[in-house]
Amino acid sequence: MYIHLILIYFGILIGVIFEGEMVVLSSVIAAHHGHLNIWIVLAIAFTGTICSDWFYFFLGRRHGKSWLDKKPNLQKRFAKVHYWLEEHPVLIIVLYRFMYGFRTVTPLMMGTSSLRIRTYVLYSLISILIWACFYVGTGYAFGEIIRHYLASLKNVEFYVIGFLVLAGLITVLVKKRE
Repeated sequence: MYIHLILIYFGILIGVIFEGEMVVLSSVIAAHHGHLNIWIVLAIAFTGTICSDWFYFFLGRRHGKSWLDKKPNLQKRFAKVHYWLEEHPVLIIVLYRFMYGFRTVTPLMMGTSSLRIRTYVLYSLISILIWACFYVGTGYAFGEIIRHYLASLKNVEFYVIGFLVLAGLITVLVKKRE
């Protein structure tokens, strides 16, 4: 019985690493309806986001500059971001996570900058905690809305969760094809 829960939680971790928001929201809705443990989902959201963000940051730190040297057309775009990063590092570290489409490229760019690792790690942890709590809270509220307004429909949460998971998978596939 517990092996299927372990596999589900592992699947959530992988989903958070590649497509965080939708996976977290759908997992929290499932937790709200008693299918998963909300605290484990929160811990997975936090851990998965750390794994993803820090992977891209350290990839940028290690290989970003050499990769960027081979892409002169991106150097102008990165220069603008580096300027903002030098001027407002804490603000950028905390806010980028909430802007759709910037979740992978921003830590990579931060890794190529002169941003100190200690600064990135500290504010990244704070930002990830805020992000995880925000999405867990949003998913929990959404789960309550589903329960309240659609209580007459039997097992509606499975359809909503399925839809959110499907939307997340489609988003990942579309991103991979680009």
